[in-house]
Amino acid sequence: MSRLRRFPLPAFALVLAAGLALLSGCTSTKLVDSWKDPAFAAGPPKQLLVLGISQSDVNRRIFEDGFVGALRTVGTAGVPSYPVLTLGSKLTTSDLVGAMDKTNSDAVLVTRVLRVKRDVNVSPGYAHSGFYGRGFGGWYGGMYSAPDVNVYDVLTIESTLWNMRTDKPVWSATSEVTDPASIAKATEELSKILVTKMKADGVI
Repeated sequence: MSRLRRFPLPAFALVLAAGLALLSGCTSTKLVDSWKDPAFAAGPPKQLLVLGISQSDVNRRIFEDGFVGALRTVGTAGVPSYPVLTLGSKLTTSDLVGAMDKTNSDAVLVTRVLRVKRDVNVSPGYAHSGFYGRGFGGWYGGMYSAPDVNVYDVLTIESTLWNMRTDKPVWSATSEVTDPASIAKATEELSKILVTKMKADGVI
């Protein structure tokens, strides 16, 4: 049984369906690590199918369209999967092969969220002493400043490039997205980082 037949769907939905649009901070994205199959020698794909696993059709479309656009900026042909692939409870190899046949693709990039962690950053308050010559109002108003509490999410995202001629992964990366403001903004930053790395590694 191939690894794709055991591939779960709900992971990417954790963020695309329920988390990204809830926050209003400044998105920060970084590449944590990456891997390339040292035996890979097939060369860049002629057409890359982009799949973002999500229970939300809208979020999936935004992600896949954004990633395809980033691929095209570096001269790589890409196509979103949503017009030809309906996601069910599980994703199988035959599902992907059928979608790739319909789009004339020979590789697929699958992106999912591994986990979402809630972090809290607290800037402590501070107290003053002394009268400052302003009477009770100046003394009381200058006594204490409340702490600043910032709650934000950190998303760990996995993106894997599959060579469907061999049914094996040839490249994979783990990224972190901190405090995403929207799925469009997160996709813009993530796709730029990953496309640049894939290009440098010679897999696209």
